[in-house]
Amino acid sequence: MSDIEKIDELLISLIKESPTLNNGFNIIEKYAKSIDDSADLKDFRNQLTDSYKQFEDWLNCLFEQEKVPNNILAFNFGLFESEDGIQLYITGSTEWEIDDEEWASNNDYFLEGRYANITLYNDLYNFWEDDFYLGLFLTISSTITLANNYLLSHPSRFSKEVVFATGFDDGDLYNFAKKTDEKVTSLFN
Repeated sequence: MSDIEKIDELLISLIKESPTLNNGFNIIEKYAKSIDDSADLKDFRNQLTDSYKQFEDWLNCLFEQEKVPNNILAFNFGLFESEDGIQLYITGSTEWEIDDEEWASNNDYFLEGRYANITLYNDLYNFWEDDFYLGLFLTISSTITLANNYLLSHPSRFSKEVVFATGFDDGDLYNFAKKTDEKVTSLFN
């Protein structure tokens, strides 16, 4: 199994556990140790928790700026490497297919301010530079954890049914949560 296939399996396992701020660090740490058992994550728990407020404020500001239309079926929390580190952004799509990642390129909900300024992503870049696979895992798993927490804390911000996904623009897309009228679930349950 290649390193990237291992990361993929770990992320799918993490998604099945539906990480939030309450349990996310322990889940992330468990899987991160299987990538690098010497990884020093002692500051990571606080960074993840502290960054949630920035994440929440960013999304609240966007959604107050322009309410999410009812026809938006999916959100992509996109990631890419920039000159300054790792950049997070959000887009919404009126289409969604679990087996076709092309929907994530739709920019049906593409707001000004869609690029987040969250300290955690600068810190994650250090992991990325020291150990690419650990950095990749921590970045995607952190995004899943922050977004799951937001979705559970603010379900009324979204239409009756919406899917959340994340991934790097040049990599795999991970559909990780689905909100229906009744509940929020992992797409792998």
